[in-house]
Amino acid sequence: MQWATRARPHVDRCGSAWLIKRFIDPRASFAFVPPGADFPAGATPFDVPGARAGHRGEACTFEALVEDHKLAGDAGLVAVARIVHDIDLHLLELPESPGVDAVLRGLTLAEPDDHKVLERASAVFDALYARARAQAER
Repeated sequence: MQWATRARPHVDRCGSAWLIKRFIDPRASFAFVPPGADFPAGATPFDVPGARAGHRGEACTFEALVEDHKLAGDAGLVAVARIVHDIDLHLLELPESPGVDAVLRGLTLAEPDDHKVLERASAVFDALYARARAQAER
């Protein structure tokens, strides 16, 4: 399935794309749509106004996807969701948040291709998830 979101992804769009590819739709492809352009026909929009896979109340898109796909039993995903929420809502209260935010912002500055940003950000999310899983198993 093709999923589509706004161009120049940051924490919620990168994290949500990682979540989709890793836990929801392993064969997913992504379109990053510039301002004013139409979304591809048949693509499932995420983290855009009005999308079913989007912010819901206080929950960011990542959190909504975790809930919608019944993934809340995975302590690692719940921990990553807290970090995504903390950064996306500009709270930066968790100790990991400022560093993760800086790395993801740096990726978008260093890489003009959104697909490459997502590829590199996915390694960051893999690492956050592995750490969270290890902490949950203690």
